[in-house]
Amino acid sequence: MAVAEMRGRGWTFEGILDVDWHICSFELLRRLREQGIPITDEELGKYCMTNVDPDFPKKVQKGDFIVAGENMGYGHDHDHACRSIKGAGVAAVLCDSTNANFLRNSIEHGLPIVECPGILEATKPGDTLRVDLAAGVVANLTQEKVFHFRPYPPFLLEMIEAGGLYPHLKKEIAAGKY
Repeated sequence: MAVAEMRGRGWTFEGILDVDWHICSFELLRRLREQGIPITDEELGKYCMTNVDPDFPKKVQKGDFIVAGENMGYGHDHDHACRSIKGAGVAAVLCDSTNANFLRNSIEHGLPIVECPGILEATKPGDTLRVDLAAGVVANLTQEKVFHFRPYPPFLLEMIEAGGLYPHLKKEIAAGKY
């Protein structure tokens, strides 16, 4: 399935989710560096959301979604939080609203963020969701509810499909576009 169309289970998280505490602890990042452990998306994914749900990295499956409330990704503009989400296998974050820094960092790392007011209230843990970034539609197949959002433009879909900004630029350079 292309990145524009995704299907998976929803994992719901209430409250403000701070990038440096709830999503992925900044202290953890410091400890990993001190221990000489490479800071990859996959390594960070082992700790994604563990301050909120210690078993989340064990439960989430590739292609699932995080569903959150208002101001998802609150806090500093650190990118380790979105990298941990991506490293855990999450296909996209669906939220009532987000922080501009978190939105930008996530998209630059190839993790789609979809702002859909009311999505958290309409989603129960484990609901099957379908997301179409090109059409601007989130369908909760379990609850039989549909939400609309501003579709992602083609240039962002290409960047996300490539895995983020830098992989996209490498692909463009290799194709002789620069």
